Amino acid sequence: MKTELIRYENIHCSMDGQTYFNGLFFRAFEGQICCVIVNNTIEKEYFLHLLYGNLKPDYGWTYYKGKKMVSSKIQEQMLKQTAFIGRNKGIFSELSVAENIFVASGRVPFWKRVNPLCKYAPGLLKDLDIFIPLLDKAHMLDPGMQKQAELMRAYVSGCHLAVITDIEMMMTEEQLKNFFILVTKLKARGMTFLYVVNSSTKLYEYADEITIIKNGRTIGHMNQEDFSKFQTYMELFEKNRKNSLKNNDLLQKQIDKKKVLEFRNVKLPDLPILNLSLNAGEVLNILDLDSTECRNILPILQGECGFEGGEILLNGKEYSFQSVHQSIRDGIAFIEARPIEEMLFADMTILDHMTFMIQRNKKRFFMRKKYRKMTSHLLEGIFSEEELMKKTYTASDECKLKLLYYRWIFVRPKVLVCIKPFSSVDFQMRQITINLLNQVLKSGIAVIIITNQVAEAYTMEGKNVTFHNGTIAMD
Repeated sequence: MKTELIRYENIHCSMDGQTYFNGLFFRAFEGQICCVIVNNTIEKEYFLHLLYGNLKPDYGWTYYKGKKMVSSKIQEQMLKQTAFIGRNKGIFSELSVAENIFVASGRVPFWKRVNPLCKYAPGLLKDLDIFIPLLDKAHMLDPGMQKQAELMRAYVSGCHLAVITDIEMMMTEEQLKNFFILVTKLKARGMTFLYVVNSSTKLYEYADEITIIKNGRTIGHMNQEDFSKFQTYMELFEKNRKNSLKNNDLLQKQIDKKKVLEFRNVKLPDLPILNLSLNAGEVLNILDLDSTECRNILPILQGECGFEGGEILLNGKEYSFQSVHQSIRDGIAFIEARPIEEMLFADMTILDHMTFMIQRNKKRFFMRKKYRKMTSHLLEGIFSEEELMKKTYTASDECKLKLLYYRWIFVRPKVLVCIKPFSSVDFQMRQITINLLNQVLKSGIAVIIITNQVAEAYTMEGKNVTFHNGTIAMD
């Protein structure tokens, strides 16, 4: 018989006139993998705050290990036995992996010596049949192994519940696979896991039970054998989702087939003739190995110089690049190589940045208040209310990166030219950039990635053009 670990029953919660939950039901059993799917980032934060104990129910019942939570002591006991693993740094960089697992939990009595404890680490990893370099400093590990180390620390510390969020934003597919192999092994030892994710994730595939929450209410619950019903719930999300980008399936299919940019027999300086075409929602990777500044193609797109022959067509009409500003007006936008440092106004809020872009596109400056309200509405679930009100210089790099890409998603240029988009970011921000570029493509915008780095050129799947030693190679 399964033993219940945690249960929320008919939770209603509001504060300052705002309703957070209005009929929330959730349960998790010991040795089970659960998945809570929410409709947007804000609801995810609300659910996490409920787990933290920061949100107190006005009505409903909460149970932990079969006991009703009627005092703060039971909540404290639950938190002590719960590990929260997300995209935030959860390791001590200068400690070894073994020290992170056995010592950094804060539960080691002062009379216990570090080295004897760490001697248990190899045996534990061997018993679980996983490999993590135990003597390496934790900061030397890739994100997947760092999160495995966090998970091992939670297990060694006696945590009964691990709440996992946002890890897919920082790991490769292989790293995710290895992480969940460890999850499955620890599940067999009695640990309970809870993934709190949005509706676009595939992590539900690892779950034993799925709970779907929308507008503070549980709208669906299913067991593993009912996974086939998941598409029904996804359709429910799509039918009720505010259509902020004004897309529909038929329109998207029409957009995807439309050719937006074409080079016909274009003769570039000191290079052979170039022929290529780019459709809406496609990626064109341009690798320029002849120049660190990508001088073979970038100056032409930015209107700094012309070409010697042939023609360039934009939306089927002959086009001449004159300047960056003219290109933007004509539907060709740019994200520079160091955009966080060079493309944002430090004293403007995130909301003002977005409102300014939409107003600029509509040319109705006298309706600024209306556009602020409309923009705030459209950004629900992309930015939190707190993020929207932040001055840019105080926002996180992730928030700034979202701003840089989403402001073009809402303005909807024909083509977005990204110059070395992965060169100045760390691994985690690289994965976030990939996710944002995929959102750009889904909105029907064509993407051109220009770089001089081989690894960077093949990050996104698409058409490829390489300039090298005065030649042009295409595949």
